Amino acid sequence: MKIIWTIVTLLLLAGIVVVFQPPAPTRRPDDSAMIESAERAMELATATEKSTSGATTAPSAPDLDAALAAKSGAPSGDASSNSKESATTPTTDATNSAAKENAGSIAAAPEETPATTIAAPLGPAASEATTKKPSPEPAAAKPEEIAAGSEFTPEIPTIAHAEILPSRFIKLADGDISVDDAWTVRGAGTNESPYEVSWEYLSSAQETYVPRLSEKKIPARIAFLHGKVVKISGYLAFPLVAPTSSECLAMLNQWDGCCIGIPPTPYDAIEVKLATELKGWKKHTINFGAITGVFKVEPYLVENWLVGLYLMEKSKIDTEL
Repeated sequence: MKIIWTIVTLLLLAGIVVVFQPPAPTRRPDDSAMIESAERAMELATATEKSTSGATTAPSAPDLDAALAAKSGAPSGDASSNSKESATTPTTDATNSAAKENAGSIAAAPEETPATTIAAPLGPAASEATTKKPSPEPAAAKPEEIAAGSEFTPEIPTIAHAEILPSRFIKLADGDISVDDAWTVRGAGTNESPYEVSWEYLSSAQETYVPRLSEKKIPARIAFLHGKVVKISGYLAFPLVAPTSSECLAMLNQWDGCCIGIPPTPYDAIEVKLATELKGWKKHTINFGAITGVFKVEPYLVENWLVGLYLMEKSKIDTEL
């Protein structure tokens, strides 16, 4: 029994000693100095990086020492003495001089202009398509030019499946025709001087002519082109199977005839019948040219759905634009 009580007594004494023993310090004295120097090195690196990006100038070593001293609670006298010693080190001098040189070079460098990237069109004729565009819209005549012109009424043919809406035609001093005070048509409608119109001009028919909605009114500015010689520039789509063809499709937008580009609508496409057959085009390519021929306004309806509107006969293609 004495042995058992002796063991119990020793265990109790050991427990009392452990409980009442003061806790060991979590940091060694050397650790605080190491951590403080590491923090100072990180702040120096951050300040140098900011000065290099031109945002701020790198703070001097005395300022950093003073901030570290304030953070750690050290007397200001110690901070000033430490700053004097650190300011004389070659590492700090090299860092400050490098920061000043980088900041000066960045401030003197001119701002770069963002490069503008232009997407190249598809097909082997990409270099040509970047400089060729469909017929642009001529500027509308000014009010004083319209006032100085003479109003006339051209011969307006009858269009099947359509009612003709009246338009105003003004012959300008330079020979152009102002239509409805908003459109300009150049030329005389002959082989020697064909009418030159834009795709926007032809597409304006969709404002009043939508057969599926029972709107079947074509403006006179569109109808008066019927039977006249017209010239227009645009993208061309040829048959995909035949090696030669006497027909093609002239369009406002790029389309390879199958999958690439924007398929046309009846308002921005012309079914072209060529005077002579052509051959030598490549399939699935983007072709461009100016079409000149006898223009026809002939709506093609299937169950009141408009499939086609414009035709051009006896046409020739000029690809050397």
